[in-house]
Amino acid sequence: MSEPTPRQVLYAMVAGGFFVVVLTLTVGAGITGVVPSSWTFTMAVLWLILAVWAVLNWRQTVPVLLLAIGLFVFWALATVLIANS
Repeated sequence: MSEPTPRQVLYAMVAGGFFVVVLTLTVGAGITGVVPSSWTFTMAVLWLILAVWAVLNWRQTVPVLLLAIGLFVFWALATVLIANS
């Protein structure tokens, strides 16, 4: 295997940051009661599956970063819809 490029490392770190933020927001919304516990559990399972995939494919910079940003956008939109229902 070749050594990772600086771009690959940077993108992996940015994607990792998005994953940490989504996990923190998911747990925080669940603890404060903003969303039902079923949504917190479902989102945590989805987060885990996507995080494992991202770790295994971290050198594929574009898909991993798009996945991380997409997960954040999905969490934000879905949480707003669930919290307001």
